[in-house]
Amino acid sequence: MMNCCYGKRKRGANYSSDEEHRLHFEQVHDASFYEYSDALPKYSNEQIGKLSEGVSFTITGKIAINCERFSINLVHNNETRDVALHINPRLPQNYIVRNTKVADIWGSEEVSSALPFLLRRGDNFAIQVLITDACYMISVNGNHFAEYAHRIPYIAVKILEVKGDVEDVEMQRIIVENYPQRLPESQAKNIALHIEDGLDEIDANIEEAINIPHEWCLISAPVTHSDSPKSTHSTNDPGLTLPYYGSLPTQSLVEGRCLKIEGRVRLLPHSFYINLQQGRDIWPHPVIAFHLNPRFSKASSGAIGKAVVCRNAWYNGSWAEEERSELDTNFRPGRTFSLAIVCAKESFEVYVNRRFITEFKYKVSPEIVDTVYIQGDLKLWNVTLEHNPMVKGKNVRIYHNPMYYDEY
Repeated sequence: MMNCCYGKRKRGANYSSDEEHRLHFEQVHDASFYEYSDALPKYSNEQIGKLSEGVSFTITGKIAINCERFSINLVHNNETRDVALHINPRLPQNYIVRNTKVADIWGSEEVSSALPFLLRRGDNFAIQVLITDACYMISVNGNHFAEYAHRIPYIAVKILEVKGDVEDVEMQRIIVENYPQRLPESQAKNIALHIEDGLDEIDANIEEAINIPHEWCLISAPVTHSDSPKSTHSTNDPGLTLPYYGSLPTQSLVEGRCLKIEGRVRLLPHSFYINLQQGRDIWPHPVIAFHLNPRFSKASSGAIGKAVVCRNAWYNGSWAEEERSELDTNFRPGRTFSLAIVCAKESFEVYVNRRFITEFKYKVSPEIVDTVYIQGDLKLWNVTLEHNPMVKGKNVRIYHNPMYYDEY
């Protein structure tokens, strides 16, 4: 299901597939694109020590105001100076190339990533490279960016060099037990807890309020669809940045509570995913109690809102058997949504705009979850932990699976 990669989804750069193919062909077969007018590196270190799993290099510096591109290279000290890993941010194109050079011949480029391109001229940068036995893991400014499988042995790498339009370059080599190294802006946010005592019951005639910010409604049109949440929030709210890490107290995700996630699906969605997991590390791989991954582009039907919804869990060092269903998810491109992941007696239950969508039987206890990780083609407004309240006078909760309850 996933090899070395922690992220589920891969996205290309922001251009059409035909243009991507043309650019890819031109760049792979034009070695001059990898050369620099200034032959001298901005940083070079030939004493980087023996490499093994857990060795981490963090390269920091400042991007020049006129920067077109720069590169970080892990190099063999042989006659052809083979490059085991070439990391090449190209600012005009807004993507980061990864590649390998053997005997003066460059291989095929990798440019895809689920993380948006966030490097800007004049800004500082921090790029971390972690060595694992399966791949290099690369983070940008404290957020995991991509993995790159070894094409030639990493054990022979002796040199680290930085070339291109950057200044004040420094490198830190350490041995780490987890990855990535977090920066202040990439630390987890505390999820708001709406679980006060005495709020676990609601009158049957009270509708649950769902409020979504106005700017996340259908673009250039008011929300009138009966399944869409009402919008009352300020248009000045920028929302939450992706990738999103939210922090929960341990043992707070229990039966009778639900995680509420509110936002807007992008206009041309490919997919997004939500992990309810233990810990914020990418490496070693965290235990994931629930992985929810709607994939829009792989739906067999062209109906709006249709998606292949994949569910899984990672524990005991591997993924469980994936469950997938093609569903009318109620996720509409460009429209707001309110998603609830409910802790029921035996499973996670998923509701979109109050409608039951699917469930996933527990593989590990939801009480281990202390982190919510969200990434993909959505705008994110709010994440909260709330009661799934009982309806007064009825033995049923607001969010309830209609397969098990006939009333209400």
